[in-house]
Amino acid sequence: MSDFKYACPVCGQHLSCDSSQSGSVMECPTCFQKITVPQAPAEGEQKYILSGTKAGSRPGPSYRPLDSTEVSTSSRMLPAMIVVLVLGIAAAVALFAFKDRIFHQTQDAGAPTNNNTSISEPVPLKHGAIGLGTWNTQVEYSNVVVTQGKRVLYTSDFSAGMSGWKPAGGTWVATNGVLRQISGNMDCRAVAGDAGWSDYTLSARARKLGGQEGFLILFNVVNGQNWTWWNIGGWGNTRQAIENCVAGNKSTLDGSVAGRITTGQWYDVRVELNGPSIRCYLNDALILDATYPASP
Repeated sequence: MSDFKYACPVCGQHLSCDSSQSGSVMECPTCFQKITVPQAPAEGEQKYILSGTKAGSRPGPSYRPLDSTEVSTSSRMLPAMIVVLVLGIAAAVALFAFKDRIFHQTQDAGAPTNNNTSISEPVPLKHGAIGLGTWNTQVEYSNVVVTQGKRVLYTSDFSAGMSGWKPAGGTWVATNGVLRQISGNMDCRAVAGDAGWSDYTLSARARKLGGQEGFLILFNVVNGQNWTWWNIGGWGNTRQAIENCVAGNKSTLDGSVAGRITTGQWYDVRVELNGPSIRCYLNDALILDATYPASP
C-alpha cells in the first residue's frame, strides 16, 4: 500500500491517505464535509490531480490529466481580464466627461436665453483703440492725447508723419503738425492705439476745411466691424450723435442733438469713457451723455 494526496471538493483542503482507504467516507477537518476518498492513482501517475467526492453525490472522475497549455493560458487570462476591465472603466469615465463638456460648451456657446437672444451674439464694446474720420468732408486734426487717470497712453506728433496710424479710406497727410484728410469721400478713417485700452479720455483739436459735414471721433475700436464714434455735424451738418457698431451693425445710442460745425474754426473735442458711460464735450461744453446697452 502507498500513500497519496487528494483535495476536498468543497474547501480545497489537501488530505492524505493510503490506497486501502479508497472509496471510504472521511470527514474534512476544515469544512467538516463528508468526503468519499478517490481511487488511488496508478504507479507513475502522481502528476494527476486527485479530488474527493461529497458523500452521497454521484462520483465523477477522480482525476484528470493536468494540461500544461491549459495551466499557462488560465494563468494569463486573469491579469488580461483585469486590464480589459480597467480600460473599459477608464473609457466610460472619459466618454462621460467628454459628453458633459460638449453639453456645457453647447449651452454656453449658443443656448437661447429667455428673450430668444443667443449668448453667442456680439455684445456692445467697452474697450478699444482710437480713431479720426470724415464723411464727405475735408478735415485736419491735431493735439490728439489719450489719458487713463494720470497715465498718458498716447500723444500725437504729426510733425514726424503718420507713425502708428492706420488709414482706411480717404487721403491722409501728416504735415506741419496736423493730420489732414483731404478727399471728399464717405467713411474715411485713420486708427491708432491699442484695442485693449479702456476707461480713458480722448481729446483732440479739429478744424473743418470744406465739404458737407463735420468730424468723426472714433473710440473703443476693436476692428473694422466693432467700434464707436461721435458723429459731430452729421446728417448734412445738422445733428450730433454717438453711433455704436457691433459686428457691422450700426445703431445710435441715446438719440441725437442738433448741432453744426463752422468751416475754418478750431474745435476742442473730448470724449470721457468710464465703463458703460460715454460723455462727449465740444469746447468744454457737455453735448452728449450716453450709456452702452447692458450685455445680454
